Amino acid sequence: MKISDKHDKIVQAAIRIFARNGFFNSRIAEIAKEANVADGTIYLYFNNKYDILITIFEEEIGKIIARVRQEVNTAADPREKLERFAQLHLSLVEENRDLAEVIQVELRQSSKFMKDYRNKKFAEYLNIISHIVREG
Repeated sequence: MKISDKHDKIVQAAIRIFARNGFFNSRIAEIAKEANVADGTIYLYFNNKYDILITIFEEEIGKIIARVRQEVNTAADPREKLERFAQLHLSLVEENRDLAEVIQVELRQSSKFMKDYRNKKFAEYLNIISHIVREG
C-alpha cells in the first residue's frame, strides 16, 4: 500500500467517524480502527485530530472546488453558471453526506478551531459564487 493510500484511508475514515460521533467525541483509536491501521500509524501522517480536520477541509474542499470550477466554466451565461453551481453543490452534499456534515456542522461547532484556523479553501469556494454574481 502506498503512503498516499494510507493517508487517504485515514482521511476517509475520519470523515465517517467525525460525522457519526462529532469531532469532539471522536478518538484517534476509532479513526484508526475504521481505517484499518494501527493507532500509531495515524501519527505518522497527522499531529492530532485538529490536523486531520484541517486536512479534510483543505483536501476535500480543494477537490470540490476543482470539480465546481470545471462544471461552472462550461457555461457562458452567469445565470446558468449559478444554476450549475447550485445543482453541483446539492449533488455533492447528497453523494457524500458524511463530508457535508463534517464541513457544515463540525466546522461551526468548533469555535477554537475557527479562531485558530483561517479556512482559505472554504473562502475560495464561496468566492466562486461571488465571482458569478459580480459577472452577472
